[in-house]
Amino acid sequence: MKNKKVNPLVSHFTIAFTVLAALWMFVTDEESLILGNSLVLIYIVCALASRMMRKSKSNKK
Repeated sequence: MKNKKVNPLVSHFTIAFTVLAALWMFVTDEESLILGNSLVLIYIVCALASRMMRKSKSNKK
């Protein structure tokens, strides 16, 4: 069996979508739902930005 390294971006997306599903299932207050969705969106943007920064650093070498 080969050791496969999981793409970190996939892990970040899995966490984000799990949190979004939990938010949509259990939160009834509209303001809390909007705040939670915003925080998850910020998390996704940070994950994408960190991935792009790593890629740009490796291209400069």
